[in-house]
Amino acid sequence: MKITAVRIHNLASIADAEIDFLASPLKDAGLFAITGDTGAGKSTVLDAICLALYTKTARLKGDKGNLIDFNGDNIKLNDARNLLRRGKWEGYAEVDFSGQDQQLYRARYSIQRTHKKVTGKLKVAEHTLHSLPDETLIADKSGTLKAIENKIGLTFEQFSRAVLLAQHEFAAFLKATGDERAQLLECLTGTDKFSRIGQRIFERNKAIKDKFELLTASLTSYTLLSDNELSEKQQTLADLKQQIEHTKTTLATTEQGVNWYKQAHSLELALKNAQQNEQQAHAALNAVKAQTEQAKQAQSALEIKDNRQRCKRLTTQNSQLNTQIKQLNELDHNALITEQASNVKKQQNELDTAKQQKLTAEPLIAKARELDSQLAIYNQTIKSLTQQSAKEQQQLSDLQQQLQQNKISAEQATTQITGHQHWLNEQSQLKPLATDWNYFHHSFKQFFNTQTQLKTTQQQAQAHAEQQTILSAKLSEQNKQLEQAEQTLTTQQQSLNKLNQQHAQFNIEQCDTKLKNIDYLKDQRTRYKQFNQELKHTVQQQRDVAEKLSHSEHTKTTLLTHLASKEQALKHAEQALNQARLRASEHVEHLRAQLVPNESCAVCGATEHPFASNQSQPFTNLITDFDNAYNNEKQQHQDAQTQLHQHQTQHAVLVAEHTQHNQAISDAQAKMLEIKNTMQAAKTELNELTVEQLDETYKQLSEQKTEYFSAQKQLSNLQETVNQLQSTVKKEQATQQQLNTQHVELSNQQSQLNNKCDELATQSEALIKELNLHFEHSDFWHALQAGSLPLSDLAQQVEQYQQIQAQLEQSQKQFDSANVQLQQLTPLIAKAEQRVNTLNEELTKAQQQHNNTQQQRLALFDNQTISADDYQAKLSAQLEHCQSQLSASQQAHDSAVKQRDEHAITLKNLEHRLADNHQELVMLETRYSDWFKEFNILHGDISHEQVTFLLTISNDDIKIQLKQGEQLSQAVVDASAALKQQQQANEQHQQNNQPTQSEAQLIEQQNHLNTQQTQLQNSLLTINTAIEQHNQNAKALEGKQAELSQLKQQVDQWHLLNKVLGDATGKTMRNLAQTQTLKILLHYANSHLKTLNKRYELTAIAESLDIAIIDRDMADEQRSVNTLSGGESFLVSLALALGLASLSSNKVQINSLFVDEGFGTLDSETLSIAMDALDSLQAQGRKVGVISHVSEMSERVATQIHVAKKPGGYSTINVI
Repeated sequence: MKITAVRIHNLASIADAEIDFLASPLKDAGLFAITGDTGAGKSTVLDAICLALYTKTARLKGDKGNLIDFNGDNIKLNDARNLLRRGKWEGYAEVDFSGQDQQLYRARYSIQRTHKKVTGKLKVAEHTLHSLPDETLIADKSGTLKAIENKIGLTFEQFSRAVLLAQHEFAAFLKATGDERAQLLECLTGTDKFSRIGQRIFERNKAIKDKFELLTASLTSYTLLSDNELSEKQQTLADLKQQIEHTKTTLATTEQGVNWYKQAHSLELALKNAQQNEQQAHAALNAVKAQTEQAKQAQSALEIKDNRQRCKRLTTQNSQLNTQIKQLNELDHNALITEQASNVKKQQNELDTAKQQKLTAEPLIAKARELDSQLAIYNQTIKSLTQQSAKEQQQLSDLQQQLQQNKISAEQATTQITGHQHWLNEQSQLKPLATDWNYFHHSFKQFFNTQTQLKTTQQQAQAHAEQQTILSAKLSEQNKQLEQAEQTLTTQQQSLNKLNQQHAQFNIEQCDTKLKNIDYLKDQRTRYKQFNQELKHTVQQQRDVAEKLSHSEHTKTTLLTHLASKEQALKHAEQALNQARLRASEHVEHLRAQLVPNESCAVCGATEHPFASNQSQPFTNLITDFDNAYNNEKQQHQDAQTQLHQHQTQHAVLVAEHTQHNQAISDAQAKMLEIKNTMQAAKTELNELTVEQLDETYKQLSEQKTEYFSAQKQLSNLQETVNQLQSTVKKEQATQQQLNTQHVELSNQQSQLNNKCDELATQSEALIKELNLHFEHSDFWHALQAGSLPLSDLAQQVEQYQQIQAQLEQSQKQFDSANVQLQQLTPLIAKAEQRVNTLNEELTKAQQQHNNTQQQRLALFDNQTISADDYQAKLSAQLEHCQSQLSASQQAHDSAVKQRDEHAITLKNLEHRLADNHQELVMLETRYSDWFKEFNILHGDISHEQVTFLLTISNDDIKIQLKQGEQLSQAVVDASAALKQQQQANEQHQQNNQPTQSEAQLIEQQNHLNTQQTQLQNSLLTINTAIEQHNQNAKALEGKQAELSQLKQQVDQWHLLNKVLGDATGKTMRNLAQTQTLKILLHYANSHLKTLNKRYELTAIAESLDIAIIDRDMADEQRSVNTLSGGESFLVSLALALGLASLSSNKVQINSLFVDEGFGTLDSETLSIAMDALDSLQAQGRKVGVISHVSEMSERVATQIHVAKKPGGYSTINVI
C-alpha cells in the first residue's frame, strides 16, 4: 500500500491544499518532514488521510459521544464532521493510493450543508471509492469502507499501527501490563481464535463432567428381580396360559350361537330389501310400457319416411314455382322499353346544347386570362409598396421612441448620480469594510462565535458541577438498593434449591408410561375378543357360500350353451324377415322394373326373379309369417337371457360373499396375531391386575401426576421469582456501574470545559486586538462590541454600501450612453420621414390602376367572381355529364329489351317443372295411401297425424326407448330371481344349527366369559411385563456401565486439558499464544533497536508477557524498562512501534509511513541516530513523513511540507 496524493478542502484550519507524492521534490525524497507552528494544522494532514480512507481519525477516537452545538447542528464530539471549517458549506478529504493489487484508487470523504449555504443543516457524510485513471465508481455509501479495507489489506486499527504512528501509542505498549499487552497483540495479529479455543476447552470439560454425573445418577433408577421372584412369576405365567385356553374353547361355542342369531337378523333384512326391489322393478316397467309400444310403431313407420319427406319437398317447390310464374306474368316489358327510348332522345338534345355553349365561351375565357395576369402584377406591386411603407413607418416610430427614452434616461441618470454620491459621502466609515468584507465578516463572526461558545461553556461547567453533586447522592442510594436486592435473592435461591430436591424424587416419565400401558392393555383385550368372535362366524359363513358357489358354476355352463343356440336361431329369423321387407319396399320397385330373365340382379346377384311382377298381397302375407317367426325366436332368446342374467346375479352375489368372507377371515387373523404379539412384547406387572385393580391403579397414578404438575407449577413460579431477582440485581449492578461511569465522565468533562474556557478567552482577546487595529475609532465596531448593533444589520449596511457604489457607476455609464444616442438619432429620423412620404404616393397610384382593371374583369362573366379556368372546367364538366347521361339511358333501353326475352324463356321452363312435380306428387300420394292401409291393419286404427308424429321420432330415440324397455324387463326378471334366492337362504338358515338357548342367554354367557378371559389376560400381561422389564433393565444396566466407563476416560482427558489451557474467559490460552507473538514482535523491534541504540536489547521474561531490557554495557544485565531515561524510552518505544508496524502488516506491503512524534526529548546525537533509522526505512521501500517542532530535525530533512498560519484563522501548505 502506498499513498500517492492527498487533497484537502475546508477541513479544520486548511482551506485548500494538495500534496502530490509523485511530483518533485517529494517523488525523490525517502524522508520528509511536516513542519509548522503550533495549531497551524500539521496533524490535520494525517486526519485527512484517515478520513478519506476510514471516515474517522485517531485524535477523535478518544472523545466521548456527548452532543455539542456545531453552527446550529447537534452532533457528537467524536463526529468527524466537526472538522468542517467554520463559515463554509462544504469540505472534503481525498487520497490517491495504490492497493495490494498494484492498481491506483481514489478515496474521498466529503461533508456538505443543505442548500449549499453556511446556514444549512449538515448532511450525512459521503464516502466513495473510484478506480484511476478512468475514475470508475467502485463503491459508495456503506460498502466503501469494506472495499477500501480489501484493497489496502488493513483495518483502521492496523493502519494506525502500520502507517500512522501516534506518540501516545509508544509508551502505552511499553508500560502496559501483561493482560493489556496480550489483548493488543491479539488485536494487531488477528489471533483472537486462541481465546475462543480456551473458552471452548472450558465449556467442553464442563459439559462432559455434567454428562458423567447425570449418567452416574441414572444408574440408581434400574431395579432387578431376585432369582426366587423370577422363578415364581414364570410358574404363575404357565398356569394362567392353561386357564386362558380353556376359557377360549367355551367362549368360541357361545360366540357361534350369538353369530347364528346375528346372521338370522341379517337374512330377514335382506329378504325385505329383495321384496322392495321386485316391486320397484315392476313399477318402472309399467311406467315405460306406452313409450315402448310407441317406439315399435315408429320403427315400422320408418319405411314410408322417405315418401313423406319427398312429398313435402315437392309441395314446397310447387308453391315457389307458382309464385315465380305469377311474378313474371305481371311484368309489362313494352311500357318499360317505350319509356327508356324517350329518355335517350331527351339526353341527346341536352348534349347538343352543352356543345354549343362551350364554343361560344372560348373568346371570353381568353380575355379573362389576360386581365387576370394584369391584376396579379398590380397586386404584387401594391403588396410590396405596402410592406416597404409599413417597415419604414415602424423604423421611424422606433427612432422617435429611442430618442424619447434616451432623453428620460439621461434625466434619471443625473438624478441618481447626485443621490448616490450624497449617500456614499455620509457612509464613508463603511468604505474599508466594503473593500474586503468577506475577510472582516469572517473575523466578526469568529469573534461572536467565540463569545457565544465562552458563555455556553461557562454555563455547561456550572451545570456539570451541579450534576456531580446530584450523581454522588444517587450513587450512595444505589449502593443501598443493591445490598437489599442481593439479600432477597439469596433467600429465594435457598427456597428454590429445597423445592428442586423434593421435585426430583418423583419420576414423571415412569408414571406416564404406566398410565399409557393401562389404557393400551384395556384396549387390546377388548379388540382381541371382538376379532375372535367375528372370525368364528365368518368361517362358518365362508363354508356355506363355497358349497353354493360350486353348484352355481355347473348351472351357469348349461345356461350359456342354451343361450348360444337361441341367439343363432334369432339371427336366422331376423335375416329372413329383412329380406322379405326389402323385396316389398317401395324403394326397390324401380329396380324390379329393370330385371331381365336369366340375368344377374344388381342387389342380390340371383338369375331367377320370382318377385319381378307386382305381387303386393303375397309379399304382405309372407312378411307377416316371417315377423311372427322372428318374434317367437326373440321371445325365446329373451327368456334364455333372463334365466342367464338371474343366475349370473345369484352367482355374482355368491362370489362377492365368498371373497368378502375370505378377506374378513384374513383381516381378523392378522389383527388378532398383531394384538397377541404386541401384548406378549409388552410384559409388565400390570398383566396380573384385574379390571378393577387396573382402574384403581390408574386413579392413583393420575392423582400423583396431578400433584407432580402442581409442584412443578409452584417450582416454575419460584424459579421465575428468582430469575426476576437475578435480573433486578444485574440491573442494579449495571445502574451502579453506569453511575460510576457517569461520575468519572462528568469529572473529565468538567476539566475539559475549564480548559476550553481558558482557550476561548485567549482566542477572544486575540480577535479583539486584531480588529482594533482596523476599527478602533469606528462607531459600528463599538456598537458591535456593546451588542447594540447585530452583525446581520452591519452586513446589510455593507451590502447596501456596495450596491450603492455599483449603482453610482452604472448611473454614470447610463448618462454617457444616453448623450451619445441623442446625437446619433436626430439625422436618422429626418431621413426616415422622407422615405415614408415617397412610398405612400407610389402606393396610391398602383391602387387606382388595380381598381380599373378589376371592373373590366367582372364585366366578362356578368359580374361573377370566377376564374377563367374554373369557368372552362364548369362547361367541360357539364358536357361530360350530358354524355354520361345519354350513355346510361341507351344502356337501360338495351337492358329492358334483353330482360323481356329472358323472362319469356324462364316462364316456359317453370311451367314444365311444375307439371313434372305434380305428376310425381300424385304417384307418391298413391303409394302412401296403400302403405297407410297396411299399417292400420298391423297396428290398429291410427290417423295420418299420428303417423306424421311417429315420423318425427329419430332413430336414436327409437333405439333408446326399445333398449330401455328391454333393460327394465330384464331388471324385473333379476329382481324376482333375487327374491326367490333370498327366501331359500332364509329358510335354509332356520333349518341349520339353531341354538337351544335364547339369544339373551347366549349374550349374557358371552359377557361373563369375556370378563373372565380379560382378567386372566390382565394377569398374564402383568407377569409378562414384569419379566420383560427385568430383562430390559438388566440389558440396559450393562450398556450404561460400559458407557460410563468410556465417559470416565473422556472426563479425565478434558479435565487435564482444561487444567492446562482452559478457563471461562480464554485468558490462559490467549496469554500462552501471545507469548510466542511477543517473541516475534521483539525480534522485529530489536532489528530496529540495533540501529537506534546498540546498547540495549529487548527480551521477554520467561512464561509471561512482561518485557525487560538487556544492557550490553553492563555485562548483559537484565533490568526493568521503567529504569530507562526519557530519550532512551523514546528510542525503545520507536523500535517497538516500528516492530508493531511490521508485525501488524507482515502479510501486507506498506510503502508509506507517517510518524506524529515529538523528538524534543532527544539530544542532538540521539536525534541524529533516530533520523538515520527513519531514513534507512527508505531502503525497505517506505516513504517516511515525520511531524516535529525540533528545529534541528527540520534543518536536517531537506524536503518539507510546511503548514503556515494566515490571518483570518486559515493555513496554507507548501512543499519545499
